[in-house]
Amino acid sequence: MKNATFYLLDNDATVDGLSAVEQLVCDIAAERWRNGKRVLIACEDEQQAIRLDEALWSRPPESFVPIIWRAKAREAARR
Repeated sequence: MKNATFYLLDNDATVDGLSAVEQLVCDIAAERWRNGKRVLIACEDEQQAIRLDEALWSRPPESFVPIIWRAKAREAARR
């Protein structure tokens, strides 16, 4: 059975430089990773990717989500 979850967010709220949506993305990514799921995060631009990268790497060990940027993955594959 398919499942959909909707979230009501305060779009004006920011914490540690992250918008409410970006905070939620980090929380969902960590939860899904802990449950053995693969996670893909599509960012609006490079600045958002940098913010999310820093936020995910600074999470506590029990919330760790290993990440790699698509551009960096391609670069590494060429070596």
